[in-house]
Amino acid sequence: MEAVVIMGTKTNKAVLVKLGFPSSKINQATESDLIVAIKAEDKGSIDSALIKLETLLHSDGSSDTSTSISENSTDLDSVLVSKTINANLALISIPGEYVKDLSLKLSNEGIHQQIFSDHVPLDDELIIKKYAAKKGVLVLGPGAGTSIINGKGIGFSNVLRPGPVGIIAAAGTGLQEVSSLLDQCDIGVKYGLGVGANDPKEKIGGLMMLESLKVLEELSDIEIMTIVSKPPSLRVKNMIIDYIVKHGKKKYVLAFIGAGHEGSLPNSITSKIVQVNTLASAVFAVASLTSNQQYKLSLVRLHMKPEILQNAVAKEWRRLGEHQKYIRALYTGGTFAYETQVILNGVLKDLYSNAPTGGTKKLPSALKSKKHSILDLGEEEFTQGRPHPMIDPTIRRLRLVEESQDPEVGVILMDFVLGYGSNPDPVGAVLNEIAQVKATARKSARYLSIVTHVCGTKRDPQGYDESIRKLENAGALVFPTNALAAIASAHIISRGKLDLDRIYSRCFMERMG
Repeated sequence: MEAVVIMGTKTNKAVLVKLGFPSSKINQATESDLIVAIKAEDKGSIDSALIKLETLLHSDGSSDTSTSISENSTDLDSVLVSKTINANLALISIPGEYVKDLSLKLSNEGIHQQIFSDHVPLDDELIIKKYAAKKGVLVLGPGAGTSIINGKGIGFSNVLRPGPVGIIAAAGTGLQEVSSLLDQCDIGVKYGLGVGANDPKEKIGGLMMLESLKVLEELSDIEIMTIVSKPPSLRVKNMIIDYIVKHGKKKYVLAFIGAGHEGSLPNSITSKIVQVNTLASAVFAVASLTSNQQYKLSLVRLHMKPEILQNAVAKEWRRLGEHQKYIRALYTGGTFAYETQVILNGVLKDLYSNAPTGGTKKLPSALKSKKHSILDLGEEEFTQGRPHPMIDPTIRRLRLVEESQDPEVGVILMDFVLGYGSNPDPVGAVLNEIAQVKATARKSARYLSIVTHVCGTKRDPQGYDESIRKLENAGALVFPTNALAAIASAHIISRGKLDLDRIYSRCFMERMG
């Protein structure tokens, strides 16, 4: 039996039709309707499910053991007035157009906020953050799916060991990747503040990056600070560097993905700040600042020398047909999609994306891939009115099958993000489709290479080692970092003709060679 409970948005209805539910029934629902769709092998199962559904719909949800913040509270104003709570952090997840008024009320009460909501107008975000800064309040987001506060994860989060590293990130899966990889190298993270992707842009001006820097600089148990972001505006970058030079008491790693290496910083401050180009290099830089022993350990666990990567993928390209020449990347993590474009720009021709950067071209339609396509399935066109693909992998399952049917596709590249908030088994959710597309390719006298990366830690509830085992048993290649997975995909599709030494020198720390 398969059951789906979703709102009747345009995107959700299209997904249900692709899953085989009749469009004549599905299209009767409006955007404010809740759709319950059930698929079963026999009528008895359907009847049983309907009885259970009736029970749930008529239940008042009460329980003798349930408690509430305030029995008489029906809105935020009454909760704040009643003084029945002693909260200093609020998680906001409501439609973006309603966020401003709520945020301003919370800031006025001195309550810090993590705003999970997307689609908050940029003018609203500026008002929210200016007011919060005036009140001494941190606003993490909008669009902040991940934070770590005093070792505890908020939103999408991994199980991490506490330690001396603090991270400020304008990239959610970037924060998860860096913190998880550090954990794999036995380096702990106590704070990871997700400020939202718009914060380092010119209009917002890095307001919460700066406020977060001030907060973490005062914590004596934080020794190394890492900033993870797409390249900020020049004004924001200069502001951050100026603050670090004048007030910074800690070691700093700046991971402005795609912005270049240490050489782009003035020589006078390179002793205090290390600048790197990829998420993995941020981890290597932090490890090198911790100790030489930690740096060597990070290389053993997370790095592959060019000749090792070459040997790992050679068998893949030898099985491709002559006509198979394109990569299709299906990412649930937006930062991974961005980093992959940074790595592959200038390496592969005809690179397209629904969220392009650099030399990548914009896909005419996100629903139809073209040549090499790097898809961010967490973008608005895929998430409006439905759960993020890290929670519900349905869209990626369908897209995986669609992409595999293109006879010119040779490599499918995917990320799998573990941790709280994510799907209970993101790997298991697509194993049937992986088996299906590989079998279909074989019947068509083709070979399909599946290249993957698992973002997580060994203590995550989904099981890091078990997730890797499942993928490898399904015939997928698994790489320790997204950067290596992206490079491996390009090396496979080029039949081993890439200059790996040149790519490595551009993507990783210079001292690694």
